[in-house]
Amino acid sequence: MRKEKTTMKKTAVILFLCACCLSATAQGEENWRNNGHLELGFSADGWDLEVGYARMFTRWMGIGASVMMDNEENGKSLIEYMVESHSDYSDYDDDDIMRVSLIPALVLRTPTLPLSKKTDRTDGLLLQVEPGAMFSVPVNESVDVPDMDYIRQIPVQKDGIHAYRVPTIRVKNTGGKWCYWRMKASLGYKLGAGFFYAAYSMSNYSVYDSRRNIQVNGRRVNDFPNRKLCHNVSIGVNISF
Repeated sequence: MRKEKTTMKKTAVILFLCACCLSATAQGEENWRNNGHLELGFSADGWDLEVGYARMFTRWMGIGASVMMDNEENGKSLIEYMVESHSDYSDYDDDDIMRVSLIPALVLRTPTLPLSKKTDRTDGLLLQVEPGAMFSVPVNESVDVPDMDYIRQIPVQKDGIHAYRVPTIRVKNTGGKWCYWRMKASLGYKLGAGFFYAAYSMSNYSVYDSRRNIQVNGRRVNDFPNRKLCHNVSIGVNISF
C-alpha cells in the first residue's frame, strides 16, 4: 500500500512538470477560450492532484469543471496500535483515505498587468477567482477493523506484533457527506499561451467524511479531526489551446 502511494506521488509530480514544460514552450496564436489546468495542492489532512477544463465566454469570465483526487496518510496501523496498547478503537486507521471530487465552478479572471514595458502586453500578472461546488465519492466506505475480543487475549508486547493474524470485522460508514462548497483564488503570471499560478482555496470539505461515522457496538472506530473549514494551498499551470 505505501509503495503504491509513493509511486502515485512520483507520477503526479512528473505529470505536473510535463505540463509546466508544455506551457513554457507553447508557441503560435493564442486561443483564450479553451483552458486546461493541472494542479498539485496540500492541506492539513494530506495532498491532492487536480485536473480541469474551463471554457471562457469572454477573456474575463467562463465556466469550468475539474476532477480532484486527494489522499490522507497515516502512520502506525490500527492493528499495531491496539495490539501494543490493548486500547479500544481510537483515532488510528488501518488504511490511507482517498476520495475523488467533481468540481464545477464559475471562472472570473482579471486582465493581465504587465511587469515591464519590454514584455508583451498580454503577458503579466493576473488574478483568478473560482466559486464552485464539490461532489465527492465514495460517500460511505466499508473498512475492516480488528476484533477487540481477540486482541484482548494477546499478551502485551512491543516486538513481533506482525506474527499475529488478527481477525477483522467488516463495517460500513453511515451518513457520509458528498456535497460541499469551495472558494478558490489564484495569483498567476501569464506567459504566452499559458500561466503559472499559486492558489489558495477554502471549503467545508473533509476527506474524513466517508469514514467519520463508522461504528462498532455503538462506538466510533475513529475520532477524526472535525475542522469547520478546509484550507488548501497549491501550485499549478494553465494552458490555453
